[in-house]
Amino acid sequence: MKGTNRQYRLEQLRLREAEGTLTEREQAELLAIFTELDAEEAEALKPAKEKSRQLQKEKAELEEIASQLQDIVTEHKQLLTDARAYLTQLQSKRALLADKYYRLTGQNLSKEYIETN
Repeated sequence: MKGTNRQYRLEQLRLREAEGTLTEREQAELLAIFTELDAEEAEALKPAKEKSRQLQKEKAELEEIASQLQDIVTEHKQLLTDARAYLTQLQSKRALLADKYYRLTGQNLSKEYIETN
């Protein structure tokens, strides 16, 4: 029983069920129609369920990549912070050395000397 005939029969059986006049045979027929509809629905949903599983898998893979990329960004930020701190230390040491040089010689270190040595 397919299409409109089944739908019509289903409506008739549901009406008889609501009236309370459904026979055992009709109850079995109603159950069979529902079983058919459930099977058709499950079959119709298979491609969508497979697509959903595939999308979930891709989403998980992309989330893992995003997490790893975030780790790289975090490490790069730390590297920059460390580099800035080290540069500050080097500038302080250079300033101390320039000050010592000035106190010993009375001359400022020339910019050209600092850049070439």
